[in-house]
Amino acid sequence: MGHDIATFLTANASAIFALVGALGGGVLSFFSAMMLKKREFNLNVSGKLLERRIASHEDIIALAIDLRLMVAIGGESDAGEVRRAPHIMTSKDTFEDWFSHFAQVCLKGTSWLSIEAKREVNFVQDYLVTLQRYLENIPSDKYLELGELIRRDFVGMSSSLEKKTFSFFQTGIRKLELDSLDEWHKYKLSETESRLKSTELLKNYSAFNEAKEAFDC
Repeated sequence: MGHDIATFLTANASAIFALVGALGGGVLSFFSAMMLKKREFNLNVSGKLLERRIASHEDIIALAIDLRLMVAIGGESDAGEVRRAPHIMTSKDTFEDWFSHFAQVCLKGTSWLSIEAKREVNFVQDYLVTLQRYLENIPSDKYLELGELIRRDFVGMSSSLEKKTFSFFQTGIRKLELDSLDEWHKYKLSETESRLKSTELLKNYSAFNEAKEAFDC
């Protein structure tokens, strides 16, 4: 029996080797195709993920540019500069509409932002919520005048927001994974409070209060 098998193998060695080679080649081709498909799938997913991250960060940069857009309000300041105020503070409707736009953009892109950008966005939102509260019951025609007092806040927030967001394009864009959603999305409360206290908004609280009292009278 063993002799017959050996004789058969010897007589058909070339055919057997060809069959084994064909089977081996087929198996290798199958696994190679599977690996290529998996790699192609991963590249497509990574590409779509990167597109969303880029778009979200670009949207935040557009918001930062809006923050530093100023309008002249006539005359010169005591420092000899043209008096200016944030365009966002042109009127009550302008401010409310832009704030709603800001909130919508941030809500749509928050999951795709880097932690640094997300924290800065949340600080700007805290500032705007505080500003909105200060502006409550103040007539629209006072917005530009009050906006002049807090102009430097808008310039500073614009610069900081832009820098934090640009850091994604410098380093974070090479990461294919999203930042962990478990990381806290806001600055520490003490840092947020400290930054808010240093703003022109809080320093000029009395001006907002006086404008509100004058309207009430």
